[in-house]
Amino acid sequence: MAQVAGIKVERAPGGCLKFVTIDLRKHADFIPLLQQKGVEVDEPVKWSAKMQRALAETEFKLGDINNFWDE
Repeated sequence: MAQVAGIKVERAPGGCLKFVTIDLRKHADFIPLLQQKGVEVDEPVKWSAKMQRALAETEFKLGDINNFWDE
């Protein structure tokens, strides 16, 4: 059987098909089929510019384990 890029078929020890892994970035035409079968495809979270700045400016303070409760 020929290999298709982005699709991986796994078989059980007995030889029957068990799992299929599909890279949906390469095969986006499968998404409507999955939605018809009841798979919920959520839209990606759209972060605002303010939220992106807040995530980029996170504070990190290296603490001392001996003075953990004093800070």
